[in-house]
Amino acid sequence: MRYELSVLAGYVVFEYYDYLRQLAMCTSLKTKRRLLCSGCKQTQGGHEYTGSVSQTVSGRQCQRWSSNSPHVPNSAYTDDTFPDGSRAAAENYCRNPDASYEAGVWCYTVDSNVRWELCNVPLCKGRPNCDVSAP
Repeated sequence: MRYELSVLAGYVVFEYYDYLRQLAMCTSLKTKRRLLCSGCKQTQGGHEYTGSVSQTVSGRQCQRWSSNSPHVPNSAYTDDTFPDGSRAAAENYCRNPDASYEAGVWCYTVDSNVRWELCNVPLCKGRPNCDVSAP
């Protein structure tokens, strides 16, 4: 494990990376709660990713997950398949609600000619970008 202390938005944050489990985590020392490490994805599939990237690798804007236009989302992607807790909470951010898909986070696009595309979200690689504003 690698450990690091830093100050982020006025909070002293204890960051750690578990190399054995390949997880980047951080905890506020003030509130003792685990914070979301949202600037990167912890796993290749990115199923846990809760960051705010909302553009695909080719620069297309992402469609809101709760919208049916221009593309109707797969009905298998229910609220409990999103790390945010719901399709609405995932807004138009890149996510991977498909547990069997390991290529990375993606989104439906607002381009009616391109249903979905991958998004460019890097692996944490040992240094999480903790977001203290996350719930």
